[in-house]
Formats: sequence, structure tokens, C-alpha cells
Amino acid sequence: MTARVSLPTRLIVSGALGCWGAFITYFSLVVAPQHLAKDFTWPWRAARVLLEGNNPYQVIQATGPYPFNVGLFYPLTAAIATTPVAPFGPVLAGTIFFGLSAALLAFGLTASRDALVRLPLFASAPFCMAAVLCQWSPIVTAAALLPALQFLATAKPNLGLVAWLYRPSVRGGVAAAAFIGLSVLLMPSWPVDWREALTAAPRYKGPLFRGFAGLILLAGAVRWRRREGRLFLAMAVTPQLSLFYDQLPLWLVPNTVWRSVALSALSWVAWWQWYPSRASTASVAIAEPWVFWLIYVPALIALLLLPARDGTSPTDVPPVSGA
Repeated sequence: MTARVSLPTRLIVSGALGCWGAFITYFSLVVAPQHLAKDFTWPWRAARVLLEGNNPYQVIQATGPYPFNVGLFYPLTAAIATTPVAPFGPVLAGTIFFGLSAALLAFGLTASRDALVRLPLFASAPFCMAAVLCQWSPIVTAAALLPALQFLATAKPNLGLVAWLYRPSVRGGVAAAAFIGLSVLLMPSWPVDWREALTAAPRYKGPLFRGFAGLILLAGAVRWRRREGRLFLAMAVTPQLSLFYDQLPLWLVPNTVWRSVALSALSWVAWWQWYPSRASTASVAIAEPWVFWLIYVPALIALLLLPARDGTSPTDVPPVSGA
């Protein structure tokens, strides 16, 4: 059993890193008020529409430039999870949401002293991109560490399944099913409405399916007995946008501080190679090879450096009922 971090210390570190995330998000939003809450605008608007008694999938349509350029591609569970901040304006709502997400992620990563080696995650390009765009990847990554949060994985199902596979929990699975059931009770038509909305959504692939080079990632299968290996393989096949923030769960793979620092540093090299193309229609295609070679491949190397089986993982916590 690894040494525990005291609760006061965890709360202090979590509060500080939550403020760090909130700081990035706040200034990202206030300098571009025309973008409202950026990517968080969709669940925020959906929550407000839902509270008004209307169907978000009918109300939220493509009507103009970002963030009004597409309809609602999120499941209704994302809107329900967002309702606590729905009454606030977009800047405050986005800042609160991301600050809490970062704090919960930090709380999950400070369960033991060994887990502290993964804190360079908060200096990575994926974390900062998630903060700038007010994305869900930090809270979903937190759900991988804290089974009590696994019901929130339903808000972003592609990464949510990855989070659950990292630390499968009966309690988390039941809570997720109950949350989906609640959403259907609130609006029975939403699964059909969501499916129809997704017909207009872009189609993305997992990095494993991006040509011959993607097959390199199959080497991670030699660590399938480890939770890091299962997470890596799930990430390799999960459809995702290669704009850095969706790759945040990969920071659960390194088990030393220098490997975490190296992965974070390489992510910034990839980001700087992509940054000049950010306004281009080809920006995603330009980012893909950099994300693959400077994030996925280094994460694969970090995975292969781990022992073949789980011992005491840096994020192990005492057993909980149902977990």
C-alpha cells in the first residue's frame, strides 16, 4: 500500500489546480465574448432550454458562426449535468464548470504520494486546450479515478467508456444507467432526437485506424492486464477529435514524474506545430500526425516501460463498496 496524502493536503492542491484551470478558462472567454462559453456553449444552452420546458435538439440549430454553427451533438445527460450553472452567464458558467472539473481531477490524482507523479498533466497542452475551449475531458478523466463521478461519463460517451474501463465499478455503472434513465424520464424522445442530430456531425476515427502507422498502437496490447494498458487500447480505438483535449486521459499512463513531464513537453511541441493552422479548415488534418507521433507514441513507450501486471498503481485507492 502506498503512502496516503492527507485530506487537507488533497483539498489544498485540488483547490489550487482548480483555480489554475478556472483562470485559463475565464481569460479565454472574456477576451472573446462573441464565443460565449466556447465549446461549453452547447450544453449550457441546452440546459437553459431544458429548464424552460423545451426540446434542446429542436431549439439548438445551426444559425451562424461558432458557437452557433452546428446543432446539439451532446447527449441530454450533458445538459442535465450542466443545469446547476445554467442560470449564470456563459463566462461564469464555463469558469465554474471547468474550475470544478480541474479540482476534481486533481483530487483524484492526489489519492496517494505515488500518484503525484502525474500532476504535470496540468501543464500539458491537452489540459490547457481543454481549459481554453471549456471541454469535458478533465471531468471525464476524473471519473476514471473517482467511481462516484462515473455517471458523468455519460455526458461524453466516447471518453466516458474509456474512463469506466480504467477503473470498472459496479456502482459507477449503475449510477450511469440510472442517470440515463432519469434523462429519458425527463424527455423520452431525446435518444431518437440525439441520433438524428448526429447525422450532421463530423465522423472521426480512433488513431488506430489512421492508416498503417496506426497499427503501431497495437503494441499496447502486451500490457492489457494493466488498467493503463486497457485505457490506452480503448483510447486507440475511440473516435476522437485530434485537437489535443480529447487525449487528456493518456496522462494516466506514465508512472514517473519525468515521463509525465516528457509527455507534457512533447504535447506542446505538437501544439506549436499545429497552432499556425488553427484557423484553417484543414486544422484537424494537420494536427492528427503531430498528436499521433508526439502524444500517442510517447504514451505507448511509457506504457511498455511499465511492468506486465498491475502491482500498486499510482492511482490506487482503498477498496470501496461496489467498486
